[in-house]
Amino acid sequence: MKILLVSLALLASAVLFADPVNLLKPANIKDSWRFETAGESKGEMVIVEDAVEFRTTATDDTDWHVQAVQTGLELKNGTTYTIKFKARSPEEVTMAVNAMIDQEDWHQIGLREEFQMKKEFKDYSVEFTASETVDKKNRISFVLGYNKGSVFVKDLTMVVK
Repeated sequence: MKILLVSLALLASAVLFADPVNLLKPANIKDSWRFETAGESKGEMVIVEDAVEFRTTATDDTDWHVQAVQTGLELKNGTTYTIKFKARSPEEVTMAVNAMIDQEDWHQIGLREEFQMKKEFKDYSVEFTASETVDKKNRISFVLGYNKGSVFVKDLTMVVK
């Protein structure tokens, strides 16, 4: 009986102190992303060692006409999430991160944050509380159509707060 109680206590301790589960796929794997362009905007995505490089080569007047998304996320209404990543840009461009549903009407579900990229990798972190989610039809988007240039992203995580 003592062995069972000790085992249960150790298991409970491991659960309480375990690292949170990352809900996103690795940034440096091409299949983690769906890269989208629309209108007159153009771009491409390239894996560079431990990072992904998003290149915007032409823009129009709509920022989301170049974006990279991770889809199929199981997000829950009322739950707070923390997204962290490292990013840089040789051109110091603007990038936004948003959370939205991945189907028509494409509404946002609690996050839209713009960042000014710096030339060196910098840590970024943002929290949001999800609302109006759709079962397994949520996504995180990196909106890249503000300026021409490259954005490198690595060490991408999203966890429940």
